Amino acid sequence: MSMQTDTSLASLPINDPALPRHRQLGLSDEQVLAALAGMQRVRNVDDRLWQLSRQGKAHFVITSAGHEATQFGCAWAIRAGHDYSVPYYRDMALALALGQTPLDLLLHGMGKPTDPASGGRQMFGHFSSRALRIVSGSSSVGSHIVHAVGLALAFRITGEQDIAAITFFGEGATSEGAWHEGMTIAGVQQLPVVFVCENNGYAISVPAHREVPVRDVATKAAGYGMPGVIVDGTDIFAVYAAAHTAMQRARSGGGPTLIECKLHRLRPHSNADDHSKYRSPEELAALAQHDPIDKLRDYAILHGLLDAVQWQVLQQQIKAEVDAATLAADQVPDPPLESLYDHLYGA
Repeated sequence: MSMQTDTSLASLPINDPALPRHRQLGLSDEQVLAALAGMQRVRNVDDRLWQLSRQGKAHFVITSAGHEATQFGCAWAIRAGHDYSVPYYRDMALALALGQTPLDLLLHGMGKPTDPASGGRQMFGHFSSRALRIVSGSSSVGSHIVHAVGLALAFRITGEQDIAAITFFGEGATSEGAWHEGMTIAGVQQLPVVFVCENNGYAISVPAHREVPVRDVATKAAGYGMPGVIVDGTDIFAVYAAAHTAMQRARSGGGPTLIECKLHRLRPHSNADDHSKYRSPEELAALAQHDPIDKLRDYAILHGLLDAVQWQVLQQQIKAEVDAATLAADQVPDPPLESLYDHLYGA
């Protein structure tokens, strides 16, 4: 399920404007198609979890719809199982891009005891995998950022080389004290960590201009002694180029980077939210124009990587795959009542 790049990540992008953008970045046709399929796959999982929440089978769901290009673009720059990734609750697409499966995500969302992230004991969005080095974050917004910085500091202490940590968060998290603490330590120590702000313009229902005192979060980077980069978060190639450069810089001892990905949240904050209460009808109607899956599909068709019929077939195959994963997850028995106090302090 992983759509990782190969070991040629260390090579420089090819500077030939006559080539398609993915070829200029050293990416193969197969990698682009795998990313497109993966983005559609996680959107189908997203759709299914939304439905399951309405059926009472998934208690809490936070969507990744609209964020897929940012998360898959960053995943191309991460060596899963080597680098450490510290996601936030909206990073379901990242978890799948790094190697988790639709079944893994559905088991997690439905709180099943075979959930590989936590055995069904964590609230949705706490993605975790020892094998993939995905580190589960804390429920408190922004607090996981210091965990990523701690990992990067540990690399320094243990003398590990050619390794980096990368962490993700929304623009609302940049108002939290933990974010400032993490950025400060990373800047002072020049640690091998990359900070990715997925700026969708809303901290739940609060628009960014009431949450962040500057237009661009990336401008804050200068105050912490690191470069700040702004990219179109719906453009997977722009995201990959920035993430690749930042991860290579971190691994080689160049220090941290803050990347701000401007994108759109296509759904409410969570299944408990109604974004029509704070987003205008015009804004909601325009969201379909910002779908990163459509953007990458159109690119793939334009460059002859697939045609419209092949895209329809691929969508049908992915739907069948997610249907099968849903059935498999639904058939797993819920945790027994007597396990309620397992793994708790004092139990």
